[in-house]
Amino acid sequence: MSGAKPSKVRTGLKVAAIAGVLLLGGGSSTMTGPTAPSAPRLPLATSARACALRAHRGTEMSEGFPVLRDPAYAQATGEVRALTLFIDFPDAPARESVRRRYAEFFPFVPRWYARASYGRLRYHVVPVLRYFRMPRTFESYGISRGYGWSVHRAMMRDLAAVVGKSVDFRGYDLVNVIATPNAGPPADETVLSVTWTGGTAARTEDGAHLDRVSMIYGHDQAGPRVLAHENGHIFGLPDLYSADDFHRTDRLAGQWDIMSLDWGLQGDPFAWHKWRLGWLDDGQVGCVTRGGARIFQLAPLEVPGGRKAVVIPYGHRSAYVVEARTARGNDATVCREGVLVYRVRTDVDTGDGPIAVVDAHPGTTACDSSSGSFNSLNDAPYGPGERFADRERSIGVDVLARNADGGWTIRVTRK
Repeated sequence: MSGAKPSKVRTGLKVAAIAGVLLLGGGSSTMTGPTAPSAPRLPLATSARACALRAHRGTEMSEGFPVLRDPAYAQATGEVRALTLFIDFPDAPARESVRRRYAEFFPFVPRWYARASYGRLRYHVVPVLRYFRMPRTFESYGISRGYGWSVHRAMMRDLAAVVGKSVDFRGYDLVNVIATPNAGPPADETVLSVTWTGGTAARTEDGAHLDRVSMIYGHDQAGPRVLAHENGHIFGLPDLYSADDFHRTDRLAGQWDIMSLDWGLQGDPFAWHKWRLGWLDDGQVGCVTRGGARIFQLAPLEVPGGRKAVVIPYGHRSAYVVEARTARGNDATVCREGVLVYRVRTDVDTGDGPIAVVDAHPGTTACDSSSGSFNSLNDAPYGPGERFADRERSIGVDVLARNADGGWTIRVTRK
């Protein structure tokens, strides 16, 4: 993913800054959650780090550690500065005000990240509230689903030329480019939004490289969550939906992470993702590598504090992760609370199933009206008295009880 090699699913851009242009309310808009210190980088000798699977070389957007050392991606803790630009085209001039288009995504996205990160990511958005007219027609660029690196390179070169010296692109972690929604087909017909990371798409007049860019098109059915999803790639997170099965994109991770179905009921990132991004301390992750039985108390993923996950590795590239999901925070609309079990593989590419949720109730569905037919995993969590078992690897997880504070008591066994 580093260098100029584009992702087969998405690829992206880098820094930006702004000066002498119209800003919302005369200044930038910043939304932050409760303050919290950055997660400490503990040595690999700690018990939790024994379960931190290494990133696999050659795997596109591997789910392994460490994600934060890859220069293609932005740091996901502390202040993240996001320049946000708006574009239209000669054959698709903007039909709605730029302020209305801006309000479609903000302040939702900063608030979403503040909750997801427990305040460890402070998303500072700097909007330039005008439309920049691209020099070529939308049709002439050849923008289609999953469009290639050459198209993106041409667009970024044109955008840099159009913006010129009116925007200072230096000192930003990512750039959002939001197109007028009447450019191209409706999002419910063809999804065009894409992110590009790691490679120099263009150089601006002030010398910045456009290397971490999220492009947003149409009025997506996910609403503002489409931008939270796309920015997730800039932090190094892969696609969790089935990229090759558009009839059943929910079959891998369902609606349980925004990197899967971003228009679904749930959406808070998996605990595995929060750990990788530095939003969880090592002490909040249990690690089971030895035989025997252990009891764990799991705190709800959606609120700060407590143990958030138990990781059970098998081999060097795979692990089961166990976490508790409840109807609060970014998961406020969840329709089945309980203990979620999923498999992580670091040797599986983005879009091919690096994370797969285990369905505790494969014969039933829940919240069938939530997202058309994309509901097969809505009732995936295990409840009290239910058990997950991988007999081949002699791994078991028993859900013993739900606690008064909303957490769960589980027993993990392995031989």
